[in-house]
This record gives sequence, structure tokens and C-alpha cells, in this order.
Amino acid sequence: METQAVNLQDKIQKLIDQYTSTKKRVEELEAKVKGLTEENMQLISQITSSNDSTAQLSQTNQLLEAKVRELEAKVAEMQSSVQGFSSIANDAIAQIDSLFPDLEEE
Repeated sequence: METQAVNLQDKIQKLIDQYTSTKKRVEELEAKVKGLTEENMQLISQITSSNDSTAQLSQTNQLLEAKVRELEAKVAEMQSSVQGFSSIANDAIAQIDSLFPDLEEE
């Protein structure tokens, strides 16, 4: 009977040791889960921030593209005006040359 009591006491001690070991492991895993949860929250925050920045950059890009199109239209208009002035100037020079043909020969 005493042997059975000792065996029972050994088994109980083993169970207590296993419980203590398991409880410690659970606490370690809970701490690890907490750390990973915090990391995930930071990553989610970074992703959200990145998405916001991307949206802002996209909007800025669209505004800049519209401005480029506007400036290109102005350049085309100015080039057309310059060509008109050039044509007028060439005509004026031709008329002046026709009025004073002898000046060039002298």
C-alpha cells in the first residue's frame, strides 16, 4: 500500500510538473502572440499609410498630367502665333524688298 501511495505521489508530482511546464509554455506563447499582434497592427498601419500616400500621389499625378496637357495646348497655340508672326514678317520683308530692290544691289 505504501508503494502504491509513493507511486501515486510520483504520478501526481509528474502531473504537477507537466502542468507547470505547460502553463509556462502557454504564457510564453501568449506573450509571443501579443508581440506578433502588435507587429501586425504596425504593419497594417504602415500599409494603410502607404495606401493613403499612393492615393495622394495618384491624385497629384492626375493634376500634374492635366497641367502638362494644358501647357502643351498653350505651347501649340504659341507656336501657331509665332508662325503667324513669322509669316507676316516674311511678307513685310518681301514687300520692303520689292519697294527698294536697288538698295540691295548697291
